[in-house]
Amino acid sequence: MPPAVAPAPAAVPVAQPTPPQPAQPLGTLPLASLPAAAQAPAGRVQPTPTESPVAHIPFSTLGSNPHGLVILVRMPAEQFRKLPRNVFLNNLLKALRLVMEDVVLVNVEHEKYPVALCSLRRELTARQFLAFGKNLLDVAVYTTQPYEPVLLYGDTAFLGAGEIDMLEYDAGRKKQLWQAVQRMFLS
Repeated sequence: MPPAVAPAPAAVPVAQPTPPQPAQPLGTLPLASLPAAAQAPAGRVQPTPTESPVAHIPFSTLGSNPHGLVILVRMPAEQFRKLPRNVFLNNLLKALRLVMEDVVLVNVEHEKYPVALCSLRRELTARQFLAFGKNLLDVAVYTTQPYEPVLLYGDTAFLGAGEIDMLEYDAGRKKQLWQAVQRMFLS
C-alpha cells in the first residue's frame, strides 16, 4: 500500500498592492460625474482654454490657494475686499467642509465682459469654478445654464448661480444652489 501523502496546502490569495492615488489638491473637492457642457450656438465664437478674445479683461484675486476652488464674482472693489467675511459664503463653504483659505476669490473687473479662462490659468491651476453672477467666465457664456453643474473641456467643473446679494435673502434660490452644489461635489 502506498504511503499516505498530505494534501497540498491551499493557495492563499495574496493582496495586490493598490496603486497610489493622486493626492487631491488642498481645497478641492471630489467631483461627481458631471455632464459635458453644451456646444456654443452656431455663429458664436467659442473661446478655448488657451486663447480668447477677452484675454485682456482685468480681474483681481483674494486668497492664496491657487489649486483650490475658484469663486467668480463681479462687484465693486470695496465690496469685494469684504467678501471673505460674507456670512452666506462662509456658511456655504462650511457645508462643503472648506474654509475661506481653501478658495480663491476672483472679481471680474469689467462691467460687461467675462474673464478669460486662459487668463485665469496663467495664475491659477484650479479646475473647479463656482460663479455668482452672469457672464463671468468666457468659456461658459453660451454653454451653461444657472444651477446646472457641467464639465468644460473635460477637466474644468463649472457651476453658475445668481449673485451673492440675491442669494443671501432668497430661500428658493439658496435651495437651488445647494442642490446644484450637491450634484457637483457631493454625489
